[in-house]
Amino acid sequence: MLCPVLVLGYALSCTTLRVVGITTRSVVQLNLPTHVFNLDEALEARFKIGDFMVRKYCVGLAIVLTASSGLSAHEGHQPLPSKGVQVDTERGYITLSSQARSAIGLQTEAVAVGAVTSTLFAYAETVAPWQSKAYGSAQISGRITKLLVRPGDSVAKDQVVAELSSRELEILKLEYLQAKNDSGLNKQLLEMARPSAQAGAVPMQRLLDLENTYLQSENRIEIALIRARTLGVDPAVLEKSENNAIYHQIRSPIAGKVIHSDLSEGKFVDAAEHLFEIVNNDDTWVRLQVLEKDVFKVSIGQRVELEFADVAAKVAGTIDRMDAGLESKTQVSRAWVTISHPAVVPGLVGSATIFLTSQNDRMAVPLRSVYSDGLQSYVFVEEASTKSSAEYKKRNVTIGNRRLGSSSLASPSSTNPTSTNPYAEIVQGDVYPGDRVVVKGGHELSSLFFLGVLKLSEAERTRLGIVTAYAAIRPIADVIPLAAAVTLPPENRSVASSQLAGTIRSHTLSPGREVRTGELLMEIASSEFYALQLDLLKTSLDAKLSRLRARRLEEVKNDAFSRRVLLEILSQAEQLEDRIESLKQQLISLGLFGSEVDAIIMTKRIYDYLPIRAQIDGRLISWSGTLGQTIIANQALVEIQNLSSLWIEAYVPTKMIDALSAASHGQASVLSNPEIQFPVSVSRIGPVVSETTRTKLIWLTLDTGAGPTPFQLRDRMQLSVLIKSTNSQKALAVPLNAVLRDGLHSFVFVQKPDDYLERRRVTIGRSDGEFVEIIHGVVVGEAVVSAGGRELQTAFASLR
Repeated sequence: MLCPVLVLGYALSCTTLRVVGITTRSVVQLNLPTHVFNLDEALEARFKIGDFMVRKYCVGLAIVLTASSGLSAHEGHQPLPSKGVQVDTERGYITLSSQARSAIGLQTEAVAVGAVTSTLFAYAETVAPWQSKAYGSAQISGRITKLLVRPGDSVAKDQVVAELSSRELEILKLEYLQAKNDSGLNKQLLEMARPSAQAGAVPMQRLLDLENTYLQSENRIEIALIRARTLGVDPAVLEKSENNAIYHQIRSPIAGKVIHSDLSEGKFVDAAEHLFEIVNNDDTWVRLQVLEKDVFKVSIGQRVELEFADVAAKVAGTIDRMDAGLESKTQVSRAWVTISHPAVVPGLVGSATIFLTSQNDRMAVPLRSVYSDGLQSYVFVEEASTKSSAEYKKRNVTIGNRRLGSSSLASPSSTNPTSTNPYAEIVQGDVYPGDRVVVKGGHELSSLFFLGVLKLSEAERTRLGIVTAYAAIRPIADVIPLAAAVTLPPENRSVASSQLAGTIRSHTLSPGREVRTGELLMEIASSEFYALQLDLLKTSLDAKLSRLRARRLEEVKNDAFSRRVLLEILSQAEQLEDRIESLKQQLISLGLFGSEVDAIIMTKRIYDYLPIRAQIDGRLISWSGTLGQTIIANQALVEIQNLSSLWIEAYVPTKMIDALSAASHGQASVLSNPEIQFPVSVSRIGPVVSETTRTKLIWLTLDTGAGPTPFQLRDRMQLSVLIKSTNSQKALAVPLNAVLRDGLHSFVFVQKPDDYLERRRVTIGRSDGEFVEIIHGVVVGEAVVSAGGRELQTAFASLR
């Protein structure tokens, strides 16, 4: 016997047989007998959608309640009807006739299997690698005599691109030729005087003076040859240039293409002037802007897919470096990708998809096939299908955050790409490859189920991470809310610079690179550095010559010589040796090791470039130079930070200082990502009050073994801190996370007997960052949900 008809709020257009005005509702299983729904005659229906009234003649979907005891079974279910809708709410089965399926436009797609990923979007821009961009410059002033390349030409590393003549080179050549002539003459005079001195016809002191003069001219020759090398002149060329002009050769610091040149034949250029620019596009760096809140998700080795407005194809890469700090103006961190692609050149802008996690051979369903009642997510799986009717099963699933890649789509019947209709990973659920799930019409099917009460099973509690705590009387301390920022101790920050002006000739720098104390960072070509080394070498040669002359005088016997001469020579040797020690210390203070300074004297060779070394262990934060760039003395070039330890700085109003002590504790959270929380403690309190803000500076440290490691935080990262004061009072309290907000009101979920949950409004008072005072709404001993409450709020919104 048929029960009275209950007309649902559905309207099916008689022309399109499409459902309009359907309100999507959530699903629940009711403890009711099986309900059988049949499609009945067309009815007139009126629907109000927002403020808009839709009125049409349409086919009404009626619910006819009937007993099922007399119906024959089909594999344990009701038989497939030829028309209408049949619903088994207890077991989650829905049977639709072909007419019903057509009416709601029901469509299905197959479950896919493939590689799933979780992704993050970031803006991208391409820049030239630090080693792939350089300026060319001359080491001395002069006039351009020959140009060998033009803008657009390709050049090799150290290739000569221009030559110049210089007055300085001519003076050097003259000094070399004079020293060479003097050496030849003094050698002849020495050889002529040696027999006479041995026979006693010439005083031995005269022979020693000639020997000293000869050795001094030899030293001048050696110094001239060394100076020629510093100016880029081959010593062999200098020896052959007695009757020919010599030229300074300007060379390319790197291999690449000349993109700019200020050279022209006959032009006079100054020393270290930037004359041309070279870029190498074999590799290009892509700089990704990672928001502060996403810094904790991104790491080296993650795959990246890049798209640029001026490049047709997508380009894939891998994050190979991460900045250790935040950009001062934008508060973003930067991740770096190295690309070798002919179309990817410096200057492009675009977007990047960072693949945070990836796993192969995972099942996924179209995201639009997933529905939820607040407690459970579910899909409708096609169990059986004939020409006249089909049966669908409501199956609970747990959906992950990862999505199926478009290249992994294993659904031959699907014509929609995953970029527009993404597939979501199934973490848990009774769904298998080959199943077909409803992707269109599922909202209408969901409305046949509804959530009546908020009652959780043990499995649902585990899935939602539900944790309860008891309301109790406990001390609640007053808290001081503070805005804070991460900073580094002074010993964990270093800025590398050159104490002398010069030109950057080489470096080994890249963003975020780990460095060790004493590691070579860059080399500087500096005329002052050359002059200092030459001075050391000349002084050491002169000191050695003075000591030799004094020893020879002391060895002279039966020959009259002035004792005063010997003392003067010994005094001169001591002064030269003192000067040597001073020059050594100057070179060590510039960055040379003691062994390197000694090698200058022993090998009679100077270093071509001034080394700049790391002063601390850490990671490179910034670099403000370019190969071939002229720099001034003490110009900051590289910043290094050591993140092994850090401070947190905050300013406290003076009226609250008395409530703090060096042992005060609190809770800090990252301002851009409040889910990241960690305990902190006050380590020091500043001694003075700011005249402008009337606050005191305090320093906090991370409590050991809690929260993120220092390497996960970044310098200048903004924090929110709650510090407990020394004042506290007892009150009825619950964990802070148990209290949720709904507009202007606060509420908690109270655990009732038989697994029921009650949403109850409460009035709250003070909070110390861990617990909050309950003034009204909860009594002592009641259990409240302290974790998982936000998921329960979603479920509560689905109750009817």
